[in-house]
Amino acid sequence: MLIPMHMGRLLLPNAAVAEIIGYRDPEPVEGAADGDLGRVRWRQRELPVIDFERLLGGDEQAPGIRQRIAVCYGPDPQGRWPLLGLLAQGIPRLLRLNQDAIEEATGGPHDQSAVRLRLSVAGEPLTVPDLGYLQTRLA
Repeated sequence: MLIPMHMGRLLLPNAAVAEIIGYRDPEPVEGAADGDLGRVRWRQRELPVIDFERLLGGDEQAPGIRQRIAVCYGPDPQGRWPLLGLLAQGIPRLLRLNQDAIEEATGGPHDQSAVRLRLSVAGEPLTVPDLGYLQTRLA
């Protein structure tokens, strides 16, 4: 699934995305780390919302009319935050992807950062976030 941002797109497995919800202002959290916008209520639970671009050092953007929140499963369902929200700057869409379509890939599972992998598909740069890192960082 392609998640649009201001400066590119995130790529997530479809199975990692529980739902796409309309944007709502997160309730700020005192002492929150960069990129942690706060919490929203979703299906009778509290959900942390992360601005991935801000986490990587980007500027804060004003909410837009097409902004959404991608509710994602964290890899540790027993963790403090089994679900987390990623800010999307538009409506996510599905992308069918196979190994032959990937032109270039850098990074890997041992990087200790929010970026799991960067790759290029049909000339478009895509970023795969490390949901495990994000889940650990929120804890």
